[in-house]
Amino acid sequence: MLLATVDLLKPSGARTRRARGAVWSAFLLGIAVSLAANIAAAPALEWKPVLVAGWPPVALLLSVELLVHRPVGVAGDQGERNGPVMGARPQQGEDPLLARAQVLDTRHRELHQRPISAETLRKELHIGASRSRQLVDLVRGSRRNGKGADAPHDGVGAHRGPGLK
Repeated sequence: MLLATVDLLKPSGARTRRARGAVWSAFLLGIAVSLAANIAAAPALEWKPVLVAGWPPVALLLSVELLVHRPVGVAGDQGERNGPVMGARPQQGEDPLLARAQVLDTRHRELHQRPISAETLRKELHIGASRSRQLVDLVRGSRRNGKGADAPHDGVGAHRGPGLK
């Protein structure tokens, strides 16, 4: 149950839906077993001792649920917890969402050897599709401008024809 809790609180990263389901199943099974064991160990099967004995696993379930579903941008979120990623340092006065998108793009490139998609960025940042496409364009543009000719060609919006920007 401890390992499942730690895994639930890690950033979603490259986990598949199946892996997330397995972690949640392990966590919920641990909660159920803990709840059953605590109730079985209650001094009497009356509502007060059962309530007191059953409260710790329920409290753990509620606290993990709150931490897993905390809103983006809350202190302790993955960007602040993991610190800056090389190549994705936000500048003074820069849009914090753009800075977060750059961090996610860099992390995605390290894990998958390709740039982050607008859909993945939309899911990670909990934003709309048009805003995620805009951020992907900005992130890729800043990578091309910052790295020069050796920037990887990502195929999306990279070639706009002669004279077009």
